[in-house]
Amino acid sequence: MRATLQLDGLVAAPGTGPVGVLVQPGELVAVVARPPVGTALARVVLGLAAPLAGRVRVGGRDVTALPPAGRQVGYVPAGGGLLPHLSVRSNIGYGQRRREEVHAVIDEWIDTVVDRLELAPSLRLLPHQLNEAQRFRVALARAAAGLPEVLVVDLPAPADGADRLPELLSRIAPRDSAGVAALACLADTVALDGVTRRVAVPAAGDAAPPPDAPAPPAGNPAPPAGNPAPLADDPGPPAADAGPVDR
Repeated sequence: MRATLQLDGLVAAPGTGPVGVLVQPGELVAVVARPPVGTALARVVLGLAAPLAGRVRVGGRDVTALPPAGRQVGYVPAGGGLLPHLSVRSNIGYGQRRREEVHAVIDEWIDTVVDRLELAPSLRLLPHQLNEAQRFRVALARAAAGLPEVLVVDLPAPADGADRLPELLSRIAPRDSAGVAALACLADTVALDGVTRRVAVPAAGDAAPPPDAPAPPAGNPAPPAGNPAPLADDPGPPAADAGPVDR
């Protein structure tokens, strides 16, 4: 996972100007816009909607015309988008249709992500049995399960746990990897600690800055040896009768 994300003159919604940004591997960049605009931008990067203008490039590859499955972009939608009738474990693995020869590799990676995000005690629970910070981590784990090259997080409103996104990204960076290029689409009311770059979506008619090329970031380091500080919002293992049968 060493690909960059480049938005080149991208216009995602009417009444807005073009956005130009280059996100390096291991870097988290915030695009600040009104909630409908931020969500529209996230959907265009993912491939769920076509841009009004501009291009999307992943690892230098123009993916503007490709469907979501051809982009290698992970997505955390607003509110997490968890399926209410599935357990945490089934939500994380949902949609991971893969070839038999990579089945074991992906399953091992999912187990690693679950451990690093401290979700193991909650695997048999349903989403409504979690707090908001836990649901955000489950949605992030699902987005990371397929080893995407780019990660897009839609945050149109403050959410418990989302302010720790930089730390969570560092936890799920594969070892010996710079980490994933991550784009957070934020409303201006959302605080996100640890973000070094914020890019505002211009109004229509404003010139787009050229895609910038910042100095190589430190990256999302692999989790340190030993046990990292706990995330402190996990209530611990559920009572014996609290967890539904996994599906």
